[in-house]
Amino acid sequence: MDINKLCEERSLLTKEAEKERDTLAGINKEIKKRKEYIRSLHLLEENRYDNAQAQKQYNGLLHLLKKYQIEMEDLPESFRQMTRAVQDAGRGLEFGQKGEDRAAEAIELLGSRVLSLQNLRLKYNNLDIEHDLVIIAPTGIFSIEVKNKRHNGTISEKGILKCGAHSENLIEQIRRHTNSLSRHLEDIYKKQPQMKQKLKVYPIILWANDRSNVKDHFREVPVCYINRLEYELFKKDKYTAHLSRNEMEDIRNRLKKKKQQNRLYPLCVDRDYLEELTEYCLSELKKEMEATTRRLRINEYDIRVLDKKIQQKEKGLFSRIGELFHRDGI
Repeated sequence: MDINKLCEERSLLTKEAEKERDTLAGINKEIKKRKEYIRSLHLLEENRYDNAQAQKQYNGLLHLLKKYQIEMEDLPESFRQMTRAVQDAGRGLEFGQKGEDRAAEAIELLGSRVLSLQNLRLKYNNLDIEHDLVIIAPTGIFSIEVKNKRHNGTISEKGILKCGAHSENLIEQIRRHTNSLSRHLEDIYKKQPQMKQKLKVYPIILWANDRSNVKDHFREVPVCYINRLEYELFKKDKYTAHLSRNEMEDIRNRLKKKKQQNRLYPLCVDRDYLEELTEYCLSELKKEMEATTRRLRINEYDIRVLDKKIQQKEKGLFSRIGELFHRDGI
């Protein structure tokens, strides 16, 4: 092979090597971009969010798995289990939000007949309670526990709600919430003793999903389906506060002034899980980087081999030229 062909081959290999270097630069840029994106989600457990923010974060995390085409079947069971916990947490928040939205729609249908406060967080001494919904009606003040469950439920005689594998102590929640609200109202109106008889707080469990049923064996607290809320609230023989419109508005406004910022919760994501997730999101890029680096090294080796051949050809050429000059006596 003459020196011109060797130089042409070297030129082609040099162009290929430059392409591989450009590819590597692009991969490194994408790796950096993905890492920055994952960091921007602020998923570590020391960060705290309200329910709407948390739902957005969980959706963003699960979007990563889809976006970067991570095959869950190929990953360790511990990682899959944690991912399922994230999915369950996200679905739980989404379902809870739908329940609150349905409750808000039911309240809206009642128009000006009632006043309401959603997600009312109140602090009193050591009690820090967040009420799903507080309704102020002519008949009384209602602390509403909104339950939006995917499965049919049963409330035992002791007030334990069971839905699927999940269970919770409703009577404990209800006592905390009604006692908290009653104490706040007593404190607010302590200089107006004439209001004491009207500050009656009644609990209601509002079952927000009309596609599931609940069997109630508890009986002490009414369980009300979303489409029956209006009828429950206006049972004058059962609820006897007799609040005027001005009194209703005054109660709502005073409670509103006491409202605290929504409680913030940590996400169920720890540092180890996030590090694993990051690695899995980068795995395909890293494989591509290894293959590209391998091709680049082969090209660089071939270029060095060609450089030696070219040097030998040039040395032989200069040697022959020298011989010609020597033979001709130049």
